[in-house]
Amino acid sequence: MATTAVSISEIRKNLKKITDDVVDYDDHVIITKPQNRNVVLMSEKEFDSWKETLYLLGTEANRKELDESIKQVKEGHIKTLSKEEWDKMSHEN
Repeated sequence: MATTAVSISEIRKNLKKITDDVVDYDDHVIITKPQNRNVVLMSEKEFDSWKETLYLLGTEANRKELDESIKQVKEGHIKTLSKEEWDKMSHEN
């Protein structure tokens, strides 16, 4: 993954190649514009990942639950479920 900066003029000339590189190599491109009104170009997959992360960390309750889950994994307090066990648990709710 690389982050590069290109001018708006360069984007106009090479849009296909630049967008292909963004998708194929998970690159980020900073499109520089006058008066420091820059824009970042990233793949839809990367954008969706950022949105999900922001959602998960968006509330104090979620952050606490995630921290607790990470702590449990680090301490080895985990249980692996079979597909059947997971299906049974998910249908009980």
